Amino acid sequence: MKHIGNILKNHIETNHLKKRDIANAVGITYNYLSTIFTKQSIDCALFEKLCVVTGLNPMSVFDGVSGVHKSFSDIHAETVLGAATVTIGTDTKALLDLLAEKERLIQVLMATSGIKIGTISGQDNKETNV
Repeated sequence: MKHIGNILKNHIETNHLKKRDIANAVGITYNYLSTIFTKQSIDCALFEKLCVVTGLNPMSVFDGVSGVHKSFSDIHAETVLGAATVTIGTDTKALLDLLAEKERLIQVLMATSGIKIGTISGQDNKETNV
Protein backbone atom coordinates (compact mmCIF):
# COMPACT_ATOMS: atom_id res chain seq x y z
CA MET A 1 0.00 0.00 0.00
CA LYS A 2 1.17 3.50 -0.80
CA HIS A 3 1.54 6.45 1.60
CA ILE A 4 -2.06 7.62 2.06
CA GLY A 5 -1.13 11.04 3.42
CA ASN A 6 1.14 11.90 0.49
CA ILE A 7 -1.38 10.72 -2.08
CA LEU A 8 -4.17 12.71 -0.45
CA LYS A 9 -2.04 15.86 -0.19
CA ASN A 10 -0.88 15.59 -3.82
CA HIS A 11 -4.45 15.06 -5.01
CA ILE A 12 -5.70 18.11 -3.10
CA GLU A 13 -2.89 20.31 -4.37
CA THR A 14 -3.08 19.06 -7.96
CA ASN A 15 -6.81 19.79 -8.12
CA HIS A 16 -6.44 23.15 -6.35
CA LEU A 17 -8.87 22.20 -3.57
CA LYS A 18 -9.11 24.32 -0.42
CA LYS A 19 -7.84 22.40 2.60
CA ARG A 20 -9.99 24.38 5.05
CA ASP A 21 -13.16 23.54 3.08
CA ILE A 22 -12.19 19.87 3.00
CA ALA A 23 -11.53 19.80 6.76
CA ASN A 24 -14.88 21.46 7.47
CA ALA A 25 -16.77 19.10 5.16
CA VAL A 26 -15.20 16.04 6.77
CA GLY A 27 -15.67 17.35 10.31
CA ILE A 28 -12.03 17.71 11.35
CA THR A 29 -9.80 20.69 12.02
CA TYR A 30 -7.47 22.19 9.46
CA ASN A 31 -4.50 21.25 11.69
CA TYR A 32 -5.60 17.62 11.92
CA LEU A 33 -5.93 17.46 8.13
CA SER A 34 -2.33 18.68 7.90
CA THR A 35 -1.17 15.90 10.23
CA ILE A 36 -2.97 13.32 8.09
CA PHE A 37 -0.66 14.25 5.22
CA THR A 38 2.28 12.83 7.22
CA LYS A 39 0.55 9.58 8.19
CA GLN A 40 1.13 6.25 6.47
CA SER A 41 -2.38 5.07 7.37
CA ILE A 42 -5.63 6.51 8.70
CA ASP A 43 -9.03 5.32 9.90
CA CYS A 44 -11.10 3.78 7.08
CA ALA A 45 -14.22 5.83 7.83
CA LEU A 46 -12.19 9.05 7.76
CA PHE A 47 -10.45 7.99 4.56
CA GLU A 48 -13.83 7.30 2.95
CA LYS A 49 -15.10 10.77 3.88
CA LEU A 50 -11.92 12.38 2.53
CA CYS A 51 -12.26 10.46 -0.74
CA VAL A 52 -15.88 11.54 -1.17
CA VAL A 53 -15.15 15.20 -0.41
CA THR A 54 -11.99 15.44 -2.53
CA GLY A 55 -13.01 13.13 -5.38
CA LEU A 56 -10.00 10.90 -4.76
CA ASN A 57 -10.43 7.35 -6.00
CA PRO A 58 -9.78 5.05 -3.00
CA MET A 59 -8.09 2.51 -5.28
CA SER A 60 -5.27 4.98 -5.88
CA VAL A 61 -3.64 4.12 -2.54
CA PHE A 62 -3.26 0.44 -3.35
CA ASP A 63 -0.27 -1.01 -5.14
CA GLY A 64 -0.76 -2.26 -8.68
CA VAL A 65 -3.28 0.39 -9.70
CA SER A 66 -2.05 2.85 -12.30
CA GLY A 67 -3.62 5.64 -14.27
CA VAL A 68 -6.24 6.52 -11.67
CA HIS A 69 -7.52 10.06 -11.94
CA LYS A 70 -10.45 12.20 -10.96
CA SER A 71 -13.16 12.30 -13.57
CA PHE A 72 -15.91 14.87 -13.88
CA SER A 73 -17.86 12.92 -16.48
CA ASP A 74 -21.14 11.15 -15.88
CA ILE A 75 -19.63 7.82 -16.84
CA HIS A 76 -16.54 6.65 -15.05
CA ALA A 77 -15.59 3.05 -14.53
CA GLU A 78 -12.75 1.44 -12.64
CA THR A 79 -11.63 -2.15 -12.51
CA VAL A 80 -9.33 -3.84 -10.06
CA LEU A 81 -6.53 -3.57 -12.61
CA GLY A 82 -7.12 0.07 -13.64
CA ALA A 83 -9.40 2.35 -15.57
CA ALA A 84 -12.06 0.86 -17.82
CA THR A 85 -12.95 2.36 -21.17
CA VAL A 86 -16.49 3.45 -21.95
CA THR A 87 -17.05 4.50 -25.55
CA ILE A 88 -20.20 6.31 -26.56
CA GLY A 89 -21.18 7.07 -30.12
CA THR A 90 -19.34 4.28 -31.88
CA ASP A 91 -22.57 2.64 -33.00
CA THR A 92 -23.81 5.24 -35.47
CA LYS A 93 -26.56 2.99 -36.84
CA ALA A 94 -28.16 2.63 -33.42
CA LEU A 95 -28.10 6.40 -32.94
CA LEU A 96 -29.62 7.02 -36.37
CA ASP A 97 -32.32 4.40 -35.71
CA LEU A 98 -33.14 6.08 -32.42
CA LEU A 99 -33.40 9.50 -34.08
CA ALA A 100 -35.59 8.07 -36.88
CA GLU A 101 -37.93 6.50 -34.32
CA LYS A 102 -38.14 9.80 -32.45
CA GLU A 103 -39.02 11.64 -35.67
CA ARG A 104 -41.65 9.00 -36.51
CA LEU A 105 -43.22 9.42 -33.06
CA ILE A 106 -43.34 13.21 -33.51
CA GLN A 107 -45.08 12.80 -36.88
CA VAL A 108 -47.64 10.39 -35.40
CA LEU A 109 -48.39 12.73 -32.49
CA MET A 110 -48.74 15.70 -34.81
CA ALA A 111 -51.08 13.77 -37.12
CA THR A 112 -53.31 12.60 -34.26
CA SER A 113 -53.53 16.09 -32.78
CA GLY A 114 -54.23 17.74 -36.15
CA ILE A 115 -51.12 19.91 -36.13
CA LYS A 116 -49.84 20.85 -39.59
CA ILE A 117 -46.41 22.37 -40.07
CA GLY A 118 -45.10 23.48 -43.46
CA THR A 119 -46.71 22.91 -46.80
CA ILE A 120 -47.35 19.66 -48.54
CA SER A 121 -48.00 20.05 -52.28
CA GLY A 122 -49.44 23.51 -51.69
CA GLN A 123 -52.32 22.24 -49.52
CA ASP A 124 -51.79 24.94 -46.89
CA ASN A 125 -52.06 27.63 -49.56
CA LYS A 126 -55.46 26.32 -50.66
CA GLU A 127 -56.69 26.23 -47.06
CA THR A 128 -55.67 29.82 -46.35
CA ASN A 129 -57.46 31.10 -49.48
CA VAL A 130 -60.82 29.64 -48.44
